[in-house]
Amino acid sequence: MTLNHNQRIARAFAARAQDYERYAGLQADIANRLALLLGGGECLKVLEIGCGTGFLTRHLLTRYPYGDFFITDLAPEMVAHCRARYQCANGRALRFAIMDGEAPDSAERFDLIALSMTLQWFADPLQALQRLKGLLTPGGVLFYAAPGPDSFAEWRAALDACGLRHGLVDMPQLPGVVEVETREVAYGSGIAFLNALKAIGAATPRHGYSPLPPGSLRAGLRKLEHAHDSRVTWQIIYGRICELAEDEIFR
Repeated sequence: MTLNHNQRIARAFAARAQDYERYAGLQADIANRLALLLGGGECLKVLEIGCGTGFLTRHLLTRYPYGDFFITDLAPEMVAHCRARYQCANGRALRFAIMDGEAPDSAERFDLIALSMTLQWFADPLQALQRLKGLLTPGGVLFYAAPGPDSFAEWRAALDACGLRHGLVDMPQLPGVVEVETREVAYGSGIAFLNALKAIGAATPRHGYSPLPPGSLRAGLRKLEHAHDSRVTWQIIYGRICELAEDEIFR
């Protein structure tokens, strides 16, 4: 059976579900920061796309104690992990489902939609945001955190210097940006950087990319070590999109 791109992504994250939190400290910090940008409210209907093991879910449950929650992820193992952790959260109105956030299968409307580090896995992040915006109630708001287009500059430069193509997702300029954060992570070695991505299921290359031969990959990793001291920068974009907003980037 030939897997499509979304299936490969789901399998990659599913394979790391049990150990994900041991290696996803940065993702947890990003969820913490995104949570600080969320608004208030009481009986909100909340949709989370790409719940993973529940970094952002925890904040949503705390921020909206009387909310009605629909928690989703593309990977069944991630949904199961999150459900096991939160399904008995003080009698909350919680539903869990396996769902592709890029093509949401829902006729419901939500007061709040939240995504943390999920948009980069969509084939067309802008179109996905437009679709999700269409699920908002009048006055509803969508919040997201995602890698920006300037992420992994050092890894791109290392591969360029070796004459190699990269498999990184090329993120577009995203709408509704309210904050941009830059984080430099010291991985210690090139292979540690690669293993860190694999450990959280984030090593799936962009659609249509042919993986580098082992020798070429090792050359790129050595260049990352020698030219950039195995340091890689993450640019994190935080955004807020209102149901009423008519953003030019969607037109």
